[in-house]
Amino acid sequence: MQKFVKKIISMGEKIKKWLGRPIYIYLFGLFFLIYKTSLCFIFFDPLVFVFFLFGYCSINYIIILILKRLNLYKYGVLWILLLWICVLFTYPIVLTLENFINPVLIRFRYFLSIIVLLTFLIYQIKKRISPKKTRAINYVLNTFTLILTGSVLFSGLNSAIKEQKNYTNLQNKKAPSIEVKNKKDLIWILLDEYASPNSLKSQFNFHNPLTDSLSSKNFYIFNTIFSRNDTTIHSLSSLFNLDDSIPNQNFTYAANKLIHSLWIKKLKQDGYNFTNLDFLNIGAEPKFQHLRIFPDNYIDQILNETLIAGLWDKFKGNTMPFDNYNQNIIQKLPSILHQKHKQPNFLWIHLLIPHPPFYRDANGNLNKNPVDDPSKFPPSEVIKQYTGYVSYANKVVLNILNQIPDWKNKVIVISGDHGARMLIPPNDPRRKQPFAAIYYQGMDTTALSKIKYLQQIPFHLH
Repeated sequence: MQKFVKKIISMGEKIKKWLGRPIYIYLFGLFFLIYKTSLCFIFFDPLVFVFFLFGYCSINYIIILILKRLNLYKYGVLWILLLWICVLFTYPIVLTLENFINPVLIRFRYFLSIIVLLTFLIYQIKKRISPKKTRAINYVLNTFTLILTGSVLFSGLNSAIKEQKNYTNLQNKKAPSIEVKNKKDLIWILLDEYASPNSLKSQFNFHNPLTDSLSSKNFYIFNTIFSRNDTTIHSLSSLFNLDDSIPNQNFTYAANKLIHSLWIKKLKQDGYNFTNLDFLNIGAEPKFQHLRIFPDNYIDQILNETLIAGLWDKFKGNTMPFDNYNQNIIQKLPSILHQKHKQPNFLWIHLLIPHPPFYRDANGNLNKNPVDDPSKFPPSEVIKQYTGYVSYANKVVLNILNQIPDWKNKVIVISGDHGARMLIPPNDPRRKQPFAAIYYQGMDTTALSKIKYLQQIPFHLH
């Protein structure tokens, strides 16, 4: 028993000794990876986790070796931690700072200058305190990092348990079944953040000419329809899972539900082919283009919102990724629309128009200073650019319709995913009021008029 107690005491002394060293530099990497992993455990890959942790620790080890060789280790290593915080939490930091200072002043080189000044200040303080107090500071920082790591892990596990309950409820819920009576080709054109006619009128004083054009083509147009959510990933997750009530814990869990779409699974069982023109993975079909929005794999989950991901996108020359994505779809659509299929086909087209940034005007020309964050521009400029982008979207939609072979014998849906979320408070119902129009021969307009939510449309298309 005494030997056991001695071992415990010895182990405690060793732990205390280690905690007196600046190992928080390494512990922060563990915290970051566990924090990112805890957002969604579904995509966890142990090999990727070990690879990133090993890479992070190796970089720190090499930096410390260089500092010792150059006799700079005396300045401490806290600056390394500050640098890693800037690199790994870049976008949350930037978004927070933009609420207090001019965005022009938020540059990485300024962060580096501040870190250098802080390092020099810390060194001056460090010279005036004893080694014992330095060890005490290290002990506090190390302990705090470990507690923080445990907290995010606990929070993540709690979210995972709730998500599993939601998933079980979704699987067990008896949703109205979709009866596929006629196997016509289905084309759904989704225009991101395209508001309903009533919302466009009340928010932007804009009469939408698309309603007139589609009415003349015998489309049924909803003056008001709601989405269950005003965020794309949650709205589409509920749409493709034939459910409008079960919540998701976060974007990544919602992305996973999209991959396992119940609607696409049902259509494939009934002999449909699915063509996915989206930056999201829907029904386990490949993305049209990777935009690093709403991560649905472990590497993207880790790198999302970091400086590393931002620098990689800039290296690839992706200065306007949303517009590049839209134009790629528009250019490739003619050949896709004329493809022959042995099976009935569901073509899903998701355009990031008129979603910010408002890259183009009504004529399709690039704006010199596109609104990227509506909250940081005058309302008059937001209205001008948004309605201009809506007008451009209208031209794109009508052009697509003209390119669809024999479109009158198909099922066509044109909709937004949610309403326009700008210039109104967070609780305004118009944020959840998208545009929606439906066409197919023999449609029951009385039944369609009873649809309240976008997520109910799939039950009226077959």
